[in-house]
Amino acid sequence: MHRLSFAGLTFVLTLLLLPCQAGAQDPGKGDEMVRRRPERLERYRKMRLIETLKLNEEDAVRFFSKQSAHEDAQRDLYKQRNRGLDELDKILHGTGSDKDYPRLSEEIQTIDLKIFNERQRYQDEVQKSLTPEQFAKFLLFERDFNRQVKDALEEMRGERGRKYKPY
Repeated sequence: MHRLSFAGLTFVLTLLLLPCQAGAQDPGKGDEMVRRRPERLERYRKMRLIETLKLNEEDAVRFFSKQSAHEDAQRDLYKQRNRGLDELDKILHGTGSDKDYPRLSEEIQTIDLKIFNERQRYQDEVQKSLTPEQFAKFLLFERDFNRQVKDALEEMRGERGRKYKPY
C-alpha cells in the first residue's frame, strides 16, 4: 500500500491554501477559492483512495456513490446534533430553562447513537463490496489520511491551537 507521506500531504495542503492568499488581494476571487479548497482536497482524497484500493472505474463509481449517501446522512445527523448543542449553549449562557438539560442531553445522546449506527451500516455495506484486504486498506487509509490532514493543518497554523470557551 502506498502511504501518503506527511511531506506530500503538507505540500498538497499548501498548494490548496496558497491560491486563497493570492485571491485575498482581489475581493471576491478569494471567496471562490476558499469554497473550492475542500473540493480540491476531496478530489485528492478520492484519487488516493482509488489508488490505494486499486479500484477500476466501475467499482470506484459504486464505491463513491455509497460514500456520498453516507456523508449526506452523517451531515444531516451532525446538523441535528449541533442544533441540540446550540440549545444547550443558550441554556448555559442564561437564555433557556435549566429543566431542558435532561431532554436535550438525551436527544444528543440519541443522535450520537444514530451517527454510530450510520457509520456501522456504511462500513458493513463497504465491506461487502471490497475484498478483505481492500477493506483493511480502506480502514487504514481513512485513519491515516485524516490524521495527516489534521497534522498538516496544525503545522501550517503554527500549532497555535484552538481556544475553547470555559464553562
